[in-house]
Amino acid sequence: MGRFLALTGVDPGDIRALMGEEGFQIALLAHICGDEPLLIDFASGENISPESVVAALAALSGPIMD
Repeated sequence: MGRFLALTGVDPGDIRALMGEEGFQIALLAHICGDEPLLIDFASGENISPESVVAALAALSGPIMD
């Protein structure tokens, strides 16, 4: 989480309020999905598959335009 906070400049005290914002959710999931070891650790900790995390990101962010 520290790396995400450093990259985004988000204050740790603001996370609870930001979790309700779709843009923040997308950014957080994109960060997790962009780092395979982090994705695997996160999914394992939440007792879900890494694929379901990727699917959640796709569902929130919509189709990618080429």
